[in-house]
Amino acid sequence: MLQLDSHLRRRSRVVLLFSGGLDSSLLLALGQEVLGTGLTALTLIGPQTAPGEVASAWQLTQKYQVRHLLAAFDPLSLPDFRQNTLKRCYVCKQTIAAQAQKVAARLKAGAIWDGTNLDDLEDFRPGLQAAREAGVESPLLSAGLGKQDIRELSRKLGLPGDKPSQSCLATRFPYDTTLSRETLTRVGRAEAWLRARGFGHVRLRVRGSQARLELAAAEWPVFWDRGLRRPFLGYLTSLGFEGLELVVPG
Repeated sequence: MLQLDSHLRRRSRVVLLFSGGLDSSLLLALGQEVLGTGLTALTLIGPQTAPGEVASAWQLTQKYQVRHLLAAFDPLSLPDFRQNTLKRCYVCKQTIAAQAQKVAARLKAGAIWDGTNLDDLEDFRPGLQAAREAGVESPLLSAGLGKQDIRELSRKLGLPGDKPSQSCLATRFPYDTTLSRETLTRVGRAEAWLRARGFGHVRLRVRGSQARLELAAAEWPVFWDRGLRRPFLGYLTSLGFEGLELVVPG
């Protein structure tokens, strides 16, 4: 914690890339405590954003009284994103960083922060390279904090430490699958249908015209007990899906 606090105090003005997720929410709370009005949260809104994510982010910035800037961002204008290539995450983060740099220059902010943490290094995340190249700082990573550390710190600060992680909706599709606003939107709506019924970790993977549902292991009994398979399948059909596979942990 001391190492993280020391890193945060290196700057007087910072732009935080803020999704409203667990990691960036912790940085929001700690950054506000250290920087006060020197912290600005920046949220980029586009078709890749899960429904409800922006509203959740806005509520947190209002709670902590942090200036919150919302900006439109259309990753579908990037060929590698639209074709969902292996470079999708790289070019997307590169563009986001460039947009954040313009905001930081306007505000005379000395740094851009993101919520990358130690556990992120275990996954294939080419966007991390783009962030480093752009000079984006990752205080949680620099302090050697992983997800469990972040959850514990979040609970101590009164943040929801059990908040499920969110991710770009493009991650629900296989690589080299053409993405569109419509395909991203229908996945977002399907996941929102379940979140509105109390489910946390929801992932709807798309395989052609079929959908594969992943839930947290503890949530599957609730799904079955409430008899949600049939109504959910009916909703998926109305969205244009032709079948549903349930990925239940063995």
